[in-house]
Amino acid sequence: MSKKVQKIAIIVSFVIAIGGSLTLLMTWKNIGFTDGFMGAWLSSFALCVLCIAPIGGVISVVTNSLVNKVFYTLSMTQKNIVFGFVMAVIMESIMAIVTTINLHGFLVLDKFIDLWGATFISALPAGLVISILMSLVIKPKLAVFWAKA
Repeated sequence: MSKKVQKIAIIVSFVIAIGGSLTLLMTWKNIGFTDGFMGAWLSSFALCVLCIAPIGGVISVVTNSLVNKVFYTLSMTQKNIVFGFVMAVIMESIMAIVTTINLHGFLVLDKFIDLWGATFISALPAGLVISILMSLVIKPKLAVFWAKA
């Protein structure tokens, strides 16, 4: 398998695992495990992938650059923790917006903010754990892999 195909396979597997688990939590928080749960979850997951996949890489590069510039005195491990925290908040905010709109449509602003907040908070602990794990363990290994390709 070529290095290019390996890179794509790695990125796709991360998107599926992380996006799938977080949208599952968000959908569950919004509608519970009802009869329509599976369809609602799959549509939220698909919309999140369509929204996040194209911009996730750009957000990651910009965030990493800003963290390195703003927190230049921190160690690499500390920078990776900050990066993971910031990425979790940004990406989950976007996923919560998409999931809330998908499940409830466009609402009056205060109702939307209430539902978005509950959606965001429900998946934030898992998102923080995943993001910090990604930035401390996976990101350094991926950097080595990308450099070899």
